[in-house]
Amino acid sequence: MASIVNVRVDEKTKREVEILFGKLGLNTSIAVNMFFKQALMEEALPFRPRIARKKHVTLKERLKDFDGSFVAEDWDGGEPVGRELI
Repeated sequence: MASIVNVRVDEKTKREVEILFGKLGLNTSIAVNMFFKQALMEEALPFRPRIARKKHVTLKERLKDFDGSFVAEDWDGGEPVGRELI
């Protein structure tokens, strides 16, 4: 016998997930059942929750707006590194 589960989710998320599941040949009910069964098999969440990190920015992305100018930071005037080797 099937049981009904009510879940609150914002409309945008619901629409987007229904489109995604449709592309996968699923509907929301099947996807939620898959989630539940996978959680039971693993006795854990079927994904690893983590705090969202900032998007990794590649060097190419960092340099796209580089205008060619560069200003070096001032140094403290201390002894040069490696001086003891001379």
